[in-house]
Amino acid sequence: MNKSTKISKNNFKVIQTQDYQGFSFAAFQETLKLTKGSRQKLVVLPTGNTPTGFYQEFTNYLLKNSKEKNRFFFTNLDEYLGIPQNSKVSFQSYLKRNISNKLNLPNRNFYWINNKTPIEKEKSKVESIIKKFKKIDLCILGLGKNGHIAFNEPGCDWDLEFFDIPLHKITKNDLRNIFIPITHGRTLGIKKILSAKKILLLISGKKKEISLQKLLKKKVDKNFPVTSLINHPNLTIIIQK
Repeated sequence: MNKSTKISKNNFKVIQTQDYQGFSFAAFQETLKLTKGSRQKLVVLPTGNTPTGFYQEFTNYLLKNSKEKNRFFFTNLDEYLGIPQNSKVSFQSYLKRNISNKLNLPNRNFYWINNKTPIEKEKSKVESIIKKFKKIDLCILGLGKNGHIAFNEPGCDWDLEFFDIPLHKITKNDLRNIFIPITHGRTLGIKKILSAKKILLLISGKKKEISLQKLLKKKVDKNFPVTSLINHPNLTIIIQK
């Protein structure tokens, strides 16, 4: 695997890989490094094309080392609104396929966001999980083409912790091939993301260069929510070139 690592002037750890296989393995390696210790860790997970290879590496490891499964409690960053959660395009279905069903996890080891519960009730549920662990141990993020992280879209309020939001036109355009119209999402807010002890940002795919450069050049811009991560004290970024 071709991989280069450097610490940026912003104190980011930046890892660059040449291909998706190397990217996925690097994400797996960093996740293990960032969650060391015997205490159970709360890990918040993304969905989409970017982390699929990482999940394959991670679940293969956990299936071979079954005792390690109990070291983790998983929840997710976000979910679509207005669709059945048993739909194959829901984030819950994605995470069942790639994580909880694959690992045969008991309910005590995961919670996937419910898109039918009233927002305040669901916010309380998520808060109660985080409170149990005191803080999110590791928040794993992807990056959208428009600079969003989770469903924190351009121009959103960075002081929110958990909320429902209309999706940006670029996000909706990326969903144009899905057979169910999706217009809104439910998401962990930037304020809550930034409260995590450690953050791992995974960047793969096209048309993300402008957002990435703003982050690396430490340019805070409300139109690029990923730049909210600039001052986080423990940020690791993995980039597939």
